[in-house]
Amino acid sequence: MKRKLVALMVLLAGLSLAQSTNTHNVTVNIPSILQLTLDATDYLFDFTDTTLTGTETVTVNGTPYTKASRAAYDTFIDTATGTQTFAPTSVAGTGGADYGTVTVRTNRAQWTVKIDSIGGTLTLGNDRVKVFAERVGSSKGASWTTTPTPITAASPLTLFNAGSGGQGKSIYKLYYLLEMNISDDIPLSGINQSITINLLLTSP
Repeated sequence: MKRKLVALMVLLAGLSLAQSTNTHNVTVNIPSILQLTLDATDYLFDFTDTTLTGTETVTVNGTPYTKASRAAYDTFIDTATGTQTFAPTSVAGTGGADYGTVTVRTNRAQWTVKIDSIGGTLTLGNDRVKVFAERVGSSKGASWTTTPTPITAASPLTLFNAGSGGQGKSIYKLYYLLEMNISDDIPLSGINQSITINLLLTSP
């Protein structure tokens, strides 16, 4: 009996030592996402436009600005004593909106959108063009333009950024305005010019 018990214990001990092992990997690949899009392609200030009545306005940061048109410009010529800031006649690419929609998609906590460079020079001066960025809904970050700001106020000019928690999708409305001065000496040929503004999204 003792021999059988000993033999059984030896058998069980042998079974407990029998093992099988396996090694494998769990691999994770995550891309860095840092994307910027703007639907607007042209902010047009057309003081020759005769389709508007001169009473149309765009409200930016709580202030209404008259849209550029021939009727609005005639009123400006007749009544102005200094400067007046106008909204665009139209904004191409926006489906009829008077502003551009900037979309930031990223998995980065910190990011900044700025005017990185300006191509070209307006006869009246690039500082006549003002920009205002407005955060939409629960988008991340905050605007740096508390009022419409000349695009030449700094180089580069920060429009909005997220200092932390910027991951996800954020949307901002981008407005441009143009300041006119009654003292402007417009050439007989008129003015037909444009500048190119380059936006840049960066992350540390």
